[in-house]
Amino acid sequence: MANTGQLSRHEKLSLINERSKPWDMVVVGGGITGAGVALMAARTGLDVLLLEKQDYAWGTSSRSSKMVHGGLRYLSQGEFRLARESVQERERLMKEAPGLIEPMSYLFPFREKQFPTRRAFSVLLNIYGYFARKRDHKYLDRDQTIAALPGLNEHGLLGSAQYTDALTDDSRLVLRVLTDARRSGATTLNYAAVKMVHSEGEGSKLLEVQDQETSEVFAIASKTVINATGVWADGLREQLGQTKRIRPLRGSHIIVPSWRMPVHQCLTYLHPQDKRGVFIYPWLGRTVIGTTDLDHSEDLDQEAAIKSEEVAYLLDGANHNFPGTKLTEKDVISTWSGVRPIVGNEGVDPKELHPSKAKRDHVVWDDDGIITVTGGKLTTFRVMAEQVLETCETYLEGKSTARAGDYVFEPPIETKDSIGLPEAEFKRLQGYYGADFPTLIAAISPKGLSFISGTNRIWAELEWAVMHEEVVHLDDLLLRRTRIGLVLENGGAALADELEIQLREKLGWSMDKWQDEWSRYQKIWRDHYCLPTTHAPQEQEMMHEVAG
Repeated sequence: MANTGQLSRHEKLSLINERSKPWDMVVVGGGITGAGVALMAARTGLDVLLLEKQDYAWGTSSRSSKMVHGGLRYLSQGEFRLARESVQERERLMKEAPGLIEPMSYLFPFREKQFPTRRAFSVLLNIYGYFARKRDHKYLDRDQTIAALPGLNEHGLLGSAQYTDALTDDSRLVLRVLTDARRSGATTLNYAAVKMVHSEGEGSKLLEVQDQETSEVFAIASKTVINATGVWADGLREQLGQTKRIRPLRGSHIIVPSWRMPVHQCLTYLHPQDKRGVFIYPWLGRTVIGTTDLDHSEDLDQEAAIKSEEVAYLLDGANHNFPGTKLTEKDVISTWSGVRPIVGNEGVDPKELHPSKAKRDHVVWDDDGIITVTGGKLTTFRVMAEQVLETCETYLEGKSTARAGDYVFEPPIETKDSIGLPEAEFKRLQGYYGADFPTLIAAISPKGLSFISGTNRIWAELEWAVMHEEVVHLDDLLLRRTRIGLVLENGGAALADELEIQLREKLGWSMDKWQDEWSRYQKIWRDHYCLPTTHAPQEQEMMHEVAG
């Protein structure tokens, strides 16, 4: 199939509705797992359709900790294969997508009477380095540690270990993978909910799909269906008579101004309340503190939101490590909360399991050609896609899935900087937009080169998104295509007039439509991306240590 990346949403719907031939594969879910499957499948020549009931990366894949890491904690749990796999995928992604996947120094302090000790941690880091085929960790003494993180609590401090992992913008990673999938021939559609899946004769599957914008319902046929809905995976599997296997766990983060807590590398520490690992790190010119891990029993179709006790927990840990900072709720710019799947053992209610007994790895289940992939982590999406394709071959009438290759991104197109971008900005944009980067550069207007006030993003990125990245609602643009709703006070409300002037006509919206969208966006931001509006009684939830 030809590249459908430039078709309008209406044109895509018409193409899908008019099609009579079954697809080789329909991927349900537009997060990093579904995007990875769609890319790898399209690269083998399969006829692929991806459907997402909300926006691309709406769920966990825009609300992770943004870390492309090797899972150092897995080593301490004896999961060597998973750690090795994660480290190798991290190295691959850093090499293939510089500017999008960037290395970051991590620092773990050692304190008196605290485990792990320097010796125990060094053993883990030596194994970590062996898997990565490089040694990039070192020991910092007490004075060097304080110099690396000024203001760090000096009580009982012995020194620290410094090592390397990586950081990304998770929703941009998803969008780049989807762009490459469309370039390889996949069709993708957001705001299209799969309501039912039926097995038809001769191995075909029939999907009932509802357009979330018009409520129109239509049917499509496919040889295979990939359930890549993450924490929502049980919903589709229950239609097939399968039992629940997913335990939803919520992880929340807060963002504060970098001047209030200036860190230039990631501090990873054990929280004084429960000895869970928590991070403080720089991201998009701000400082992020996270994450929590709580059982999440609320409606999964409603965006998760941070709770008061989580805010208190994160501020307490930050202030314990930087006692002179004295952060309060007034310092919090925004928050985000994601829900990720922990996979329970078959026949066991996942909520009855202690997290230490739950699977950290991904799983792939085959229900007669309806294939579920869930669990796993941001870093290992290519490996997950590879296993899904192997499972699919049985249902694809001799079509081979072996041509996907052991890479994610093609080498970057050589592009000269003809407009005088700073070197770091040039690298970032090339990483974010990949093969689209030369076209983006060629189309940048003088206004497009200027930075959006209070951010390190340029106007050209918003213009590109509204023209080329399937923006349906304003929150798609401000919370996922760009992250300005996370890094600006009140979600960027001070920019409302300028955003309208620059973007409304490009979106094809009337003033009434713009105002409706702005009201919708403000409500979403207030309900799900800022501090709780009231201090509800503390929920009867327990913090659980789980792998990151």
